[in-house]
Amino acid sequence: MLRIWNRILIFSLVFGLLVVSMPVFSSEAIQWLNKFISEVDSFEGQFIQTVFDESDEVIQDSNGEVALEKPGKFRWQYTQPYPQLILADGEYLWIYDEELLQATAKPANEALGNAPIMLLTNIRPLNEDFEIMDAPTRDGLEWVELIPLVQDTEFHRIQIGLDEKGIRKMELHDYFSQRTIIEFVNLQTNVTFPSDKFTFNFPEGVDVVGYPTVSE
Repeated sequence: MLRIWNRILIFSLVFGLLVVSMPVFSSEAIQWLNKFISEVDSFEGQFIQTVFDESDEVIQDSNGEVALEKPGKFRWQYTQPYPQLILADGEYLWIYDEELLQATAKPANEALGNAPIMLLTNIRPLNEDFEIMDAPTRDGLEWVELIPLVQDTEFHRIQIGLDEKGIRKMELHDYFSQRTIIEFVNLQTNVTFPSDKFTFNFPEGVDVVGYPTVSE
């Protein structure tokens, strides 16, 4: 199973694409990315996540549901192979492990640190954190490649596959020669969510760590 931090990092990179501004480039792929960022305030759908090792062998398959809303709210729900929820309610970042019956909460800024993953809260041009370039067309998609300018993240290269409807795939390459592919399915954009969509409801019997009104 991926470490919790890797999962948070992956999701934060996805969410960051919704909250930053992009410079104007001429390529079709980057124009599509720019359009997605500027016109989408929320989305929901499903994801399929596959991790490959340095020999390109699959070491993990997982899937689940995703929902995002500006500013600062997201819900990344793993359903297979193990149920797990990563949720940001605009103030706290929650990690809930259903099998362990344990939930952990940390202030979002503290939990996410000061790396480029702070795209989550820093609304600034993407090219201040990444070198942005075109990548070859494949899988029926146009691709953009992002290279972090500051090497304090576990991923040294990120590729985003798009079509005219928006983001369809992401590939994240880490320093251990592992590759994570995330495919988005049935994405619906600019969704109006119910008021409790990004609220963590404490299940009965769950051990909660780090949330003041519960731990005190």
